[in-house]
Amino acid sequence: MYRPIMDAIINELNVGLCMRDITNHWSCRCTVPGPGMRAAGEILKRRYDENGAAHAQLIPYPADDRTEWLDGAKNPLEWRPHSAELRVVGPESASGLVCRSADEPLCLVSNSTSPFPDGVCAEVVVRNGALKESEFSEGELAGAILFTDQPPGSVEAAARKGGAVGIVSDCVCPPWLASHPPVREPEDAPDLVMWTRLSARRDQSPLFGFNLSPRQGRRLRQTIAQATEPVVLQALVDAELVEGSSDFVHAVLPGTDLAEEEIWVLAHLSEPGARDNASGCCLSLELARTLTALIAAGRLPPLRRTIRFMHAVEVSGFLPYIQEYRDRLTSVVAGICIDSVGQDFSICGGELVLFQSPEEAPSFVDGLMESLLTAAKREPAHRFSRDNYAIFPWHTEPFWGNDAFVSDGFFDIPAPQLSTWPDRFYHSNMDTPDQMSDNTLGRVGVAVGTYLHLLATAGEKEALWFGHLAAQDWRRRIVRAAEEQITAALTSDDANAAPRAAMLLLHHLGLQGYDAVLQAQRFAPDDDQLRARLIAIAEDLIEFAECESLHVVRSLVSDLSSFESFPLTEETPTPDAKLIARRLRWGAPPEDSLSEATRARLAEISAVGERQLDLTRIWKWIDGRRTAWDICERLRYGGEIPLNTIIEYLRLMEGDGMVEIALSTSGPSTTTALSCNTPSSKNSGQATNSFVQ
Repeated sequence: MYRPIMDAIINELNVGLCMRDITNHWSCRCTVPGPGMRAAGEILKRRYDENGAAHAQLIPYPADDRTEWLDGAKNPLEWRPHSAELRVVGPESASGLVCRSADEPLCLVSNSTSPFPDGVCAEVVVRNGALKESEFSEGELAGAILFTDQPPGSVEAAARKGGAVGIVSDCVCPPWLASHPPVREPEDAPDLVMWTRLSARRDQSPLFGFNLSPRQGRRLRQTIAQATEPVVLQALVDAELVEGSSDFVHAVLPGTDLAEEEIWVLAHLSEPGARDNASGCCLSLELARTLTALIAAGRLPPLRRTIRFMHAVEVSGFLPYIQEYRDRLTSVVAGICIDSVGQDFSICGGELVLFQSPEEAPSFVDGLMESLLTAAKREPAHRFSRDNYAIFPWHTEPFWGNDAFVSDGFFDIPAPQLSTWPDRFYHSNMDTPDQMSDNTLGRVGVAVGTYLHLLATAGEKEALWFGHLAAQDWRRRIVRAAEEQITAALTSDDANAAPRAAMLLLHHLGLQGYDAVLQAQRFAPDDDQLRARLIAIAEDLIEFAECESLHVVRSLVSDLSSFESFPLTEETPTPDAKLIARRLRWGAPPEDSLSEATRARLAEISAVGERQLDLTRIWKWIDGRRTAWDICERLRYGGEIPLNTIIEYLRLMEGDGMVEIALSTSGPSTTTALSCNTPSSKNSGQATNSFVQ
């Protein structure tokens, strides 16, 4: 199915061009909306034109901390840095330069500003460890510079409350990063300077920050420790926050008979590293050139669907475009998020990671991308690199977020995310072009290029294959979960609780696989025969999940006759069980956005005896396709919410303008009861979507 496409892409992909683009992009040092990001965006636009893409455009969306997009999101102000310098000026015996942006641009914390045009001299105050705003009194740091071992952004609120004029940090591993080992220690890279940022809001007073390397930080700490008088720093910061633009770049490879349908490629523009994220942006450029050249030469069939390449500030920068073209989202059938993908693993460590689809929006794209990465890894090294010993380790992990946020059911654009992790030099001045790997870029490039061409040309034959790949993917997940459940249950004290929990989990995974298989129909939505075959595959997957749960029960329960089997639901579907809701906002509505009557009623229906139902769990399962019954079935695992409660929740959200509701033309898609004796599920097929044609 994919072999001719992959071979053609391997022979055409020019990693050398991609490396050159990465170097040029990286030299812009784009961090946040401002001149650097704009320069990188202009390079991308020009290179898309040169690479044969159509309609390349840079759109300057407002960066004014005022204009609202989806759910009230705002772009922060544009930041324009000019120069910065930090010196020790007292005591005189210790005076000297600490750092300056002319030597290392990332030493100035992004979004820094200062009200002192001629600079400021201030005593330095050292505070280490987590600093909460509540721990500081107003004016406690008045006129001082706070020196911390935490990221400037995480202590910003405390510094502002205390009245500090600036922040100095020698942090190399933020707390959140430490939770994803290995933990980066200062001596791992003594000259590493982290990229960090402050907020950029118009309602805040000026505040600056400096990032120091471990070597610079150690030197300053020694100066402070040895001084017999307060150490005074002089900070010269010439930078401004203005109403400007957050630039969005996009270009397309036009489709033919299905040109109105689109495949999206998202790679964020806003981070300063060669890997994160020049590699994602520039691999997109090379894929545009490669596919254009192969199609023009007749070595690959023309695209049926349009491929749209998109670049902006990570996550938030894409929202203005999505808001502007929200009525066209139903024509975007799939996508991919290309994050940091050029890592030399022998230098930076880590592996390539395929982040899977969200639990609430399972997709066939996971199984498809796994197959393509497996195929790319099997290729001999000489097809990608001069290094015959180059490695390409990769694995899957659960949904992360990032630019793959479009996978959420509100957007309904299944988009796997590719990134490399961990990275020894993540978010720092040491994420440089010389650490790129032709092997990693090449293998990721052919996998993504094959993925894009497959999706852009797919019909009923490919859709059926996608469905089979999804079924294989979820069978593996179900088997793995069954093994884990048996292992965990051996240490459980409750003989019935463990097998029951396993039954619920495996059934839940079966339902997710069911959804993933049927999603493949979007490539031939009017093909009834394809639909019937996909439903058969999905139903077999449900039965497989039940057989695995039966295996778990038999492995854990010595006397099946004494095991209390129970149905997953005892409710009988009512006409309202066919209700299908479509969200009118991305995130769950905050409590203060709901009417008083709705808040009161939600409080009533969430209280079930002494148990409190978490009704917010319902929100992410609303996708414009699932019926109320479907949502009920998928919420059995993790804490059952009664069908009638779900129906009332949807009605309440409709009344407050948070969702639209239609009535399905078919019955509930899954009416399953689990027994420990026999797999008994048969499904009628997923409900017709009344919103998406």
